[in-house]
Amino acid sequence: MKLFELYRYAKPSPGPDVEHIDGVRNLFNATRWPAWPGLEGAGRVQLDHGINPVVRVTAPDGIRRPAVLIASKPHRGGSDWTPWHDELDPFVGHVRYYGDSKPGRDVRPTWAPGNAIVLSEFVQHRSNDRDARMRAAPLLFFEGLVHEGHAKGFWRFIGVGVLERAERVTQIDRHGVLFVNYAFDCALVDLSPENLQLSWDWIAARRDPSKSLEACLDLAPEGWRRWVEGGAGTLERVRQTIARYRVLRPTDQRPEAGSPAASALSAVVSHYKTGGDWIGVGEHRFEGMASEIVGTHLSEKGTYRRGWITKRGGDGGIDFVGRVDLGSPDAALQLVVLGQAKCKAGEAPATGGLDLARTVSRLSRGWVGAFVTTGYFTEQSQREVGADRFPLLLINGRQVGETVVRNAAVRGLDVPAYIKSVDDEYDGLLSGRLPEEILGDGLQAT
Repeated sequence: MKLFELYRYAKPSPGPDVEHIDGVRNLFNATRWPAWPGLEGAGRVQLDHGINPVVRVTAPDGIRRPAVLIASKPHRGGSDWTPWHDELDPFVGHVRYYGDSKPGRDVRPTWAPGNAIVLSEFVQHRSNDRDARMRAAPLLFFEGLVHEGHAKGFWRFIGVGVLERAERVTQIDRHGVLFVNYAFDCALVDLSPENLQLSWDWIAARRDPSKSLEACLDLAPEGWRRWVEGGAGTLERVRQTIARYRVLRPTDQRPEAGSPAASALSAVVSHYKTGGDWIGVGEHRFEGMASEIVGTHLSEKGTYRRGWITKRGGDGGIDFVGRVDLGSPDAALQLVVLGQAKCKAGEAPATGGLDLARTVSRLSRGWVGAFVTTGYFTEQSQREVGADRFPLLLINGRQVGETVVRNAAVRGLDVPAYIKSVDDEYDGLLSGRLPEEILGDGLQAT
């Protein structure tokens, strides 16, 4: 299996002997078990659920699970069934995957079948004992993609992972129902020594009850073997990293048609934008929503403290000010965040590189910028930000819609009520203070 290769998972399946379906590699063909003794009638791997374990086998040196396939559809984030977004970033070798506990199930999150499987593997993945790590099942991650207009049955292989952390989290669905789940942080293992390919013979050997763990390990990727030998301390040295400019096409920056995020984005534009057949409250007030959205994104990795919205006129291209605190409360690193917001109707690009450069030009040493739009960023402007290594967070229309859906659910409001509640805070946040005055303030975290 090749990293980033697209696979077709069709139901009903034509079987593993068919190499391609609709011009795309058949997943059952790529993952067929070899004709080894003991593998006759071994069945097929599945991607029917988020967490798909391969059946355990009993070998001479004990019971082991060959692998766990994990399927994520981030483009469905914000729906009833996936109210929280998995974070898949194969370029930096990190996956944050939310388990399969659901609202309305009167069971403990540890009893959800997928969570139970991953938690049982977590003990071995985090063990200080080499034999336990050798027994640990590799996690194979697949990302669901919309391919040629089809949202089902197309999966991209993004890597093989090791569990780093398991965190119990309280989540809330779009209807305000609270439930407890698990979030799993995983490190993807570097496959560059294998020319970015994962040998299915390794997984098949783990499925063969006649093979010892040591024999299976000989077929594993080099990075996996190094982790087995060295444990958690080696993960940063074997983590998958891929250099790239983080350039998204315009279509990737717009929410999927008909999705909750698309409806939320339309509601945001209708509320703030003036033009056509509607009269909004004024697109300058979108600055308040933009500040809220930036806070949501930055709070996932630190503590975001909302500051103020700059008064119109003389703001020099800066619309709002915030702060990110990193570290413990008694030893925190404070970073000033300068933000700009653009509310765009239709499918217009947010801005050219000049406006992005204006935001960056206002940054002092150690400050970071954020640019939020209901539209999209041109590929050229993204390349300029990447090439010059500007400390600038770009949030596009798709992310605006998805964040509004999520934040509305957290507040227990529908989307229009949530938008109004954010806008009601706008006038109270206006200030003419200098950005550097936010340092040292005892601001409330968002």
